[in-house]
Amino acid sequence: MEQLGVLYYVSSFPKLSESFILNEINELYNRGHNIAVFAQNDPEENITHEEYEDIDVPVYYADASYTDFPQLLSKKSAQMALSHATDGFFKHFSPKQVGHNLLLGKQCAQFVEALDFEIDVINAHFASSTKIGAMLAARHHGIPCTVTAHAVEIFSSPNVTQIKYICDSMDHVIVPSEYNRDYLREEIGIANSITVVPATTQVEKFEPSAFTVENRVLTVARLVEKKGYPYSIEAVNKLIEQGYDVEYHIVGTGDRKDRLQQQVKEYGIEDHVDFLGHVPDERLQKELSEAAVFVLPCVIAEDGDRDAMPVVLKEAMASETACVSTTVSAIPELIMDGHDGLLIPEKEPDKLASAIQELLDNPGKRKDIAANGRETVHNKFDISESVDTLTEVFESLQS
Repeated sequence: MEQLGVLYYVSSFPKLSESFILNEINELYNRGHNIAVFAQNDPEENITHEEYEDIDVPVYYADASYTDFPQLLSKKSAQMALSHATDGFFKHFSPKQVGHNLLLGKQCAQFVEALDFEIDVINAHFASSTKIGAMLAARHHGIPCTVTAHAVEIFSSPNVTQIKYICDSMDHVIVPSEYNRDYLREEIGIANSITVVPATTQVEKFEPSAFTVENRVLTVARLVEKKGYPYSIEAVNKLIEQGYDVEYHIVGTGDRKDRLQQQVKEYGIEDHVDFLGHVPDERLQKELSEAAVFVLPCVIAEDGDRDAMPVVLKEAMASETACVSTTVSAIPELIMDGHDGLLIPEKEPDKLASAIQELLDNPGKRKDIAANGRETVHNKFDISESVDTLTEVFESLQS
């Protein structure tokens, strides 16, 4: 396989909740490819994943404020604008979005020129409006540009016209699941070529590393609507009412923390529920390994936002921990109900409590499901498999 130069064009880097991007970069880097990152901002999080410490790649953080708008008068910006004068760019986006993307495109193009290796493809993550800047930079340098359409940007109150323009203007579209592919085809009307590349993890990183703590239930996810926390908290409360001494650990942060803590308080189960916030990788691995049951009660949010195929489910399965989740979106592409996990309908706390109870009461079944889950991610969802497919896409675009 020839060495590739790949520029990742992302909104934030490194972002704790977007480990799938870092996992891709890390795997490509370890294979000897030249990687660079153009990010719109630095999330400045106190905790980062171990993979970030293991790579040495050039990173450029964009500076596209209103004070930079005089840059739009430059020859490079004018060339980028003229190249899109007739293809709908000015029609489908506001003047502010057009100007912002021209600034990002110019800065990205300059970053490409400044690198000491050639870029063969620009790979943008999330099909949001600012990813037009990636395409502008790519066209300026005559190289292909791909976009990965994940979740929030295509499901949450989607701007169909803009999503269609972004995806159909790229050289190729990547999605993390068949569900995403079908959604883009049927709901958005994307005509471009689409390849499924599951967002995933380094399975070997999540080897079982600690003894199971009986009655320990775990969720790792942002504290946002689509993760379905109210239903898992209600399910835990039901189990406690039935006499189970459940210990529920919650790893993650988000804008719903206060209301979730209030829910716990109203049930009077504060002694059973721990909000752990962000944790370092070592603690995360320990939590995943110790849990008797991993629960991710995903729902479709009021604005349509939803998960595709959550990476954390793959991490829990790799840790050989039995998982309970819902039938939302692409989760059934990962978990076969009763074989390598249990699936229930969304927003059904009674059924969620019953599924958790079934695994707590039947250690033998729990062990079999956990072992099957680990086998599933090993055989189908390791990062090496995804990056094999990804590099095939990149290489197919080389002229």
